[in-house]
Amino acid sequence: MNILRALIVAAVATGGYAYWKHQHPNLRRFEAASVGTPGEFVALPQVEGQRPDTVFVVAAENCPQEAAQRADRLAEALSRKGIPVERRHQVRFHFTSPPDAATMERMNKIMNGPLPAVFVNGHAKSNPSLDEVVSELGAVAR
Repeated sequence: MNILRALIVAAVATGGYAYWKHQHPNLRRFEAASVGTPGEFVALPQVEGQRPDTVFVVAAENCPQEAAQRADRLAEALSRKGIPVERRHQVRFHFTSPPDAATMERMNKIMNGPLPAVFVNGHAKSNPSLDEVVSELGAVAR
């Protein structure tokens, strides 16, 4: 009898959640916009010392880990394309006022996501491809 009751409660809870989610169709779009989705750079505060024309590629330096090797390869590929790039192991942000919760959430997502973190003139993405970085540079230049 207790198992039947537990199943009924679980079914009602699942149904209630599905109903609530159906009543809030913009929830997914809002969540994606606030913290970024795969394939898109998100706005972040300016990184200290970054020139607008320079890409920062951030991950551990001189490290055999795969993430650091990806960062090295990305920085080399950008350099071969003639794109100014700096390979860094850390960044600091410049704030003109305290960041709001959404900005802090985006920063945490990028900085705690898969490395390398890549910064392009006030926008960032965790582990982007070369094509994504080049595309973002084009979008920023417009």
